Amino acid sequence: MRAPLALTLLLCSGMLWGQKLDDSLLNQAQDRAPREWSWGDQEAGEWNVWMELDAGTIEQFEYGSDNHIRRAATLGHAEWSDSELTAAMNRMGSSGFNNAVDYQSRYLPAAVRIGASRQVWNGISAGLQLGRAWTPAYVNCTRADGESVVASWNQVRFGDFVDQYLYHDDLYNGDQWRYQNFGEFTEGITGWRVEVVLQQELAHGFGWTASLGTTLGLDREIQSRSSAFFGSQGLLPEDELGATLAPTSVAKAPSSASLGGTYRVGPVVLGLSWSSVFVSGSKVNDWVAAGADVIDPINQMRLRLGMTF
Repeated sequence: MRAPLALTLLLCSGMLWGQKLDDSLLNQAQDRAPREWSWGDQEAGEWNVWMELDAGTIEQFEYGSDNHIRRAATLGHAEWSDSELTAAMNRMGSSGFNNAVDYQSRYLPAAVRIGASRQVWNGISAGLQLGRAWTPAYVNCTRADGESVVASWNQVRFGDFVDQYLYHDDLYNGDQWRYQNFGEFTEGITGWRVEVVLQQELAHGFGWTASLGTTLGLDREIQSRSSAFFGSQGLLPEDELGATLAPTSVAKAPSSASLGGTYRVGPVVLGLSWSSVFVSGSKVNDWVAAGADVIDPINQMRLRLGMTF
């Protein structure tokens, strides 16, 4: 008799304690104020991550191929006389072979970069950003007679176009249809753009950001591209000494720099920067004097979207 009575008392005590616990939790839930996000007053976090995108379009070479072809042929074929060069240019123009360039994109695709930084001193953050990007470069080449020269990558591209014309002209003896349909224009090169970034928030969410970097991985990219060139495949007329411009390695990779401002709204950070991708160095003037194309800086704006935590 005592056992059922004790069990009944235990169950009643448990039910009363459970009811009190439910009432306590309900009161706490009712008394708690709803959570409010303080977007304007939050302090900047120690870490900052972001994505950056190039704004606008950049034309990498002007319309029309005659001048580009002439400069590439002049640099790569020192053995050609003025009359031979002029005759080759005229035949390419009249046959329509160089019209193949006009159907290729000459605009650089917008590059996307990702980055991260951490506060290191007095509110200044330091970090890295990385992304793949089309890039200009000066390239060490071997010209048709075996001598070493330095050319811009665009000259190398047009040099391969000359080799394609010579091959098709020798093989098909002036077949305009084959010229126009078999001509392929080599693409630009893409490298890894690595930049060191500094930034700081000053007051009221406004701040500054700056970066300086270089481009890596171009030697491997050039080797991959050049393996498809007509000259490297031996597709040349029997009377040609060799490929117009056979690339071997990077002579000078481009550098990059940017400077801009940021604005933080709570954890969200927006940015706008002016950037430049340029090739400089003491030897550049010598290369240009010897026939290499001038590589103009690529200047454009960058848009940034990130967050701090």
